[in-house]
Amino acid sequence: MIDQHTLEAALDRARPLILGHGGDIEVTAVTEEGVVCVALAGACRACPNLAMTFVGPVRSYLMAVPGVSEVRCEQVKAGPRALSRLAGLLHAYPYPAN
Repeated sequence: MIDQHTLEAALDRARPLILGHGGDIEVTAVTEEGVVCVALAGACRACPNLAMTFVGPVRSYLMAVPGVSEVRCEQVKAGPRALSRLAGLLHAYPYPAN
């Protein structure tokens, strides 16, 4: 079970970067398996760096929350291999390449 307070605290770590660029982020779903789904709003929706923001700070901070098994964002249109490579370049939490 994921503690909502801890989840929100993790989002609050990423939120200043996102707000500084005219966007915001929200959790849209949390499954019993620990999958957290997020959505980016505002300027983030049309940002060409959306995948970098997701894989870098957003996913990394949320994956550090106990109980989180995966983080997903339907707005990110890159495939798993590309996201895995991006995570490596950013020194972010590893993204499964399969």
